[in-house]
Amino acid sequence: MKLEQWILKIVLGILNVLTGWMKPQPNRITFISMTMDHLSGDLALIDQALKKEAKFQIHYDLMQIKKTLWGDFLYFLDLCRQLIEIKKSQLVILNDNNYVVSHYKPRGTKVLQVWHACGAIKKFGNQIERSYEIKGYDAILCSSKYWQAIYAEAFEVSCGQVHVTGMPRIDELMDFQKQEKQKEEFLRKNPICRHKKSILYAPTFRGNIIKGFQVASFDIPKVLDALGDDYVILYKFHPLLPPVSIDHPRAVDCQKEDLYTLMTLSDVLISDYSSVILDYSLLEKPMIAYIDDLEEYEDSIGLNIDYRNEFPGAICTQESDLVQALQNLEKDPRLDAFRQKYMAYADTHNTQRVVSLIHELMKTTD
Repeated sequence: MKLEQWILKIVLGILNVLTGWMKPQPNRITFISMTMDHLSGDLALIDQALKKEAKFQIHYDLMQIKKTLWGDFLYFLDLCRQLIEIKKSQLVILNDNNYVVSHYKPRGTKVLQVWHACGAIKKFGNQIERSYEIKGYDAILCSSKYWQAIYAEAFEVSCGQVHVTGMPRIDELMDFQKQEKQKEEFLRKNPICRHKKSILYAPTFRGNIIKGFQVASFDIPKVLDALGDDYVILYKFHPLLPPVSIDHPRAVDCQKEDLYTLMTLSDVLISDYSSVILDYSLLEKPMIAYIDDLEEYEDSIGLNIDYRNEFPGAICTQESDLVQALQNLEKDPRLDAFRQKYMAYADTHNTQRVVSLIHELMKTTD
């Protein structure tokens, strides 16, 4: 264990003892995130729904981790603050793994893990080697029954603690009126995309927060030149990756754009091990995987789906194959089965199911 880890363990251990008298405040809910400084996505939708009910005291502990010396210090301070906030709360709602919950969760506090994706294509949590064991969660959200056993293993809970509610964000994706409005707003800002075949490129990352993040990308200008003037590529890399700028007139930087807006206006998705393939499957559009390390990834990290046989589209390892697949788009016959297996709900009631679960959690105490 590194020196800074020992210091963190000692400081949090002392703080845990000094705050041993603290008890959860009735009806207090705290949102905690280490990847956002303001609520978005699932957490924002849950927050909005809870505020409409006006039944709970809602608090927030939000920050976006930055891998700098100063960022590490702020992270250390925030972990101390989290410990206090967690002890004061009847329910904590998270979207990522949490060091304090795994080590110092008080008995009287419930923890709801929303997670930040509709599924986990690549293995994660306790499925892989980690610096600490993930535990302490009382309830987990998931998108279909298929994910229950996988999430139970990853988060060290029983299958009964993994609830098939669907993810709130999907309510937004399936709000076609809202998505069409946002699509038109995007096209007004980016007229080059109008009347073009729009390719959405949204890969995940390689690496981790300790070793750093990278992306295994293809040569976007080369592919665009091969496709011709009728095509544009909208690229949106994972938010944990460093900024990327592509020098090509038909490559559109969409890093600050809403992902679901991009999905709505795109004609095809190119991705890899990212869970965005699950969301995109609901739109019944073609998908292509660009992966040049599938065998290596299966052997090292591991996957939670039979990618080779189930991915509903071409799996390309070279740019020439990618160009050919883009020029011959069609609906894959496996798409319907893929969607039904991994995404149970597209009825726009996911948020309400999550809120109902929160009411149940707020009723129960240890």
